[in-house]
Amino acid sequence: MEFAGAAAAGISSKHLVILYRKETANAPNRLDPTVQAVTLALEQEFLKRQYQIIEPSPDTYRAMDQGPGVIVTFAPDAGLTLVYSVYANLRPQPGTNVGIAEVRITARVFVGSNLLAAEQGGGQIQTRTDPALRDYGERRGYEIAAQRAATDLTAHVDTRLSSLTPEQIANLTADDSATATSFVVVNPPGSGGEPGAMSNPAPGQAPGPTPGATSPSATGKRWLLSVGVSNYSGVQGIAGAGTHGNDLPGTGTDVKNVRNTLKPFGFEDTTTTQLFDAAATTNAVRDALAHLAASAGPDDVAVFYVTGHGMETNFGKAGVTMPIFFDTNLDAPPGNVLNFAELVRLFSRVPAKQLVMLIDTCHSGGAVGQMTTVAVSSRAVVVTHSGGSPDIARVLRSAKDARSDIAVMSAARTDETAVDLGAERGGLFTSNLVKALNQTQGLAPLEDVYKNYVWTAVRSFCQGAGAASCQQSPVLGYGGAGNKIRLAPGAP
Repeated sequence: MEFAGAAAAGISSKHLVILYRKETANAPNRLDPTVQAVTLALEQEFLKRQYQIIEPSPDTYRAMDQGPGVIVTFAPDAGLTLVYSVYANLRPQPGTNVGIAEVRITARVFVGSNLLAAEQGGGQIQTRTDPALRDYGERRGYEIAAQRAATDLTAHVDTRLSSLTPEQIANLTADDSATATSFVVVNPPGSGGEPGAMSNPAPGQAPGPTPGATSPSATGKRWLLSVGVSNYSGVQGIAGAGTHGNDLPGTGTDVKNVRNTLKPFGFEDTTTTQLFDAAATTNAVRDALAHLAASAGPDDVAVFYVTGHGMETNFGKAGVTMPIFFDTNLDAPPGNVLNFAELVRLFSRVPAKQLVMLIDTCHSGGAVGQMTTVAVSSRAVVVTHSGGSPDIARVLRSAKDARSDIAVMSAARTDETAVDLGAERGGLFTSNLVKALNQTQGLAPLEDVYKNYVWTAVRSFCQGAGAASCQQSPVLGYGGAGNKIRLAPGAP
């Protein structure tokens, strides 16, 4: 039976991807006999319940064998997905030639890119452990325990999926299937595909006007929302959190420098909101974006700046990464965490003519680069090997307001970290960004600022520091005429 809501979204409620994932590097791969037994048993159990199993490609299986370093993501039309891990143990009974073969399956169940439930199934059976029969007894014991564990897990998962209403299916997949505005990724210098790229101006010299470049209306307001975190002692659910060991000394300098740089361009104190450390909570950022959306007008320009730690996220929409705010807790329900895709979506609701988002965190490029990704869709499960240009469009996928020109400039690609130069200089990305804005007096289009100042300076620093200690490549993506935005009001 098909749910009406799922069918309307192009997603079948009976098409299921079953994907084995190694949770640790030492976990067995898919060719392990117990893992094979679990996989076969799960497929048989779901087939009995009239599910249609979507088989991953051979490349997908090989990629998943690489272990937890493989990122699993979901395409906009992803349907039902079961990602599972297997734990097996033979427990001897003291004083006997009998042992207990145990198999436990832990699984995450996704509808689209949304985690529906975490489920477990277990099975066990007595088996012989005397030397003459141990190999056969252990193998056969694991096979039977695997079947029982699969039956147990399938019953839980099927009950959960069968209880979903068409409305719930539609709500869970609504964000994934939304139509997106088209966004363009700017090729950095030297990467090709750059017709008409501007040559580097002389140091200290502002570039001349670029044809078609746009500047904010001289009468519109200019809004700045600045978010920074230096103190990470309150973060939970992340390795090494809860101490000051992960504090960032340069973010306070970044926030101050961005504010001081933009103020001469018309970003006054009355239209500036600054959230720092304890004030930079997840809900405070949401509220500030909502206030900005309610306050800005159609002739305005809004800048949203974020500085702090960032991290990659697994089991999400393709290319999704997230900042770490003052109260980030990965053990909390998903709604308590904001990723960059959600932040861009919220920022895109601001009705200003021009929207500029500046991100100085690790992994802020919002696309997969130089890593293996397994992408789940309703048609297939495929492997993507990214090895070149970052794709900021994946982060910007949720921004739907084509009336605004929008640009997002980030400090690094998804697979890269961002350098903090300390309390005196701030972040490598932000320090060069504010230097470029001051040097050009806000007259240069953002694409020129990115190509001729920020990208060039950051890459030059990293090449000087050595590849092992600095891998950072800034990213710029835009929609509309976002690449031509100039921050100085009334610029020609």
